[in-house]
Amino acid sequence: MRTIRAVISGCLFGGFMGGFFALQYGLASGAINGLVTGLLFGTGIYFFITSKMIDKQTQIVVNADESIVLSDGANHFLNGEGVGGKLYLLNDRVQFKSHRFNIQNHEFEIGIADVEEVRFYNIYGIIPAGLEIRTTAGGKEKFVIHDRDKWKTAIVRIKGA
Repeated sequence: MRTIRAVISGCLFGGFMGGFFALQYGLASGAINGLVTGLLFGTGIYFFITSKMIDKQTQIVVNADESIVLSDGANHFLNGEGVGGKLYLLNDRVQFKSHRFNIQNHEFEIGIADVEEVRFYNIYGIIPAGLEIRTTAGGKEKFVIHDRDKWKTAIVRIKGA
């Protein structure tokens, strides 16, 4: 799955850069530069998301009476920044832990009992990857996560149990 994400990211980046270079320097230069930048970007993304250092930085402590239901790389929106890290769903809470390659490093958790509603939203109004958790205290926490349907279903199931 991580390889597929890296390939898709590289293709999208390469396509946009190819278009940019084609407008600036012509079609042939745009195609070559788009291919090269896409390959470099995709390779860089692959090594970043499979890095053991990132896995180590985003690990959380799980007590004996807790279990991790889901976990995946995610972004948590905090003060306008999409902070990269890892999102965890445990049997009693949702927890996010950022990696160190952010300006606003933080850990954040919401108890399952504090979850009022789980909603979807589209990034930039078009990309279906947003998950919003509304709390009983009136807070709204936004995340970008792969397979948001699975996350919403699991949170609702645990909350209802």
